[in-house]
Amino acid sequence: MNRTRLIAGIALGLIISVGAQAAEKKIKQSNLPPAVQKSAVEQTNGATVTGYTSDKVAGVMVYQMNLVADGHTRAIVMDQDGTVTSVEQQIAWGELPAAVQKDFDNVLGKGKYDTVSSISTDGKIVAYEAVKVTFGERASVRVKPNAADAVTAPGSSN
Repeated sequence: MNRTRLIAGIALGLIISVGAQAAEKKIKQSNLPPAVQKSAVEQTNGATVTGYTSDKVAGVMVYQMNLVADGHTRAIVMDQDGTVTSVEQQIAWGELPAAVQKDFDNVLGKGKYDTVSSISTDGKIVAYEAVKVTFGERASVRVKPNAADAVTAPGSSN
């Protein structure tokens, strides 16, 4: 009986995760709403656009623009009115506040990280995310910035 529930729970988890990935779909810039197209052009700032996706989050359609600038990736999420709701920006390890580096090392251990990103809303960093690959296994952790270390997001005018 317990084994059946365990198997059913694992299967349900797999179905939900596959469903969540399937909901996000690639789209062309020409298929973005006009307000999102305008905002996307304004947000590009000389970066190379690598793609657009759309997704429904909590019943609201959102659009993501993926960019590469100066060798770093950036994902900009906009609502249907073209308002930027969040930005995930790849950053160098050395750009992290010392307290955040320590948090990552405490969770994932010291070593080389595959990617490190800042996540911002309203021009303020609300979280950092790091991915570390050890023996082929990927581990990802998201931590909040210390209030004393909260900084303005890169590329923000705030």
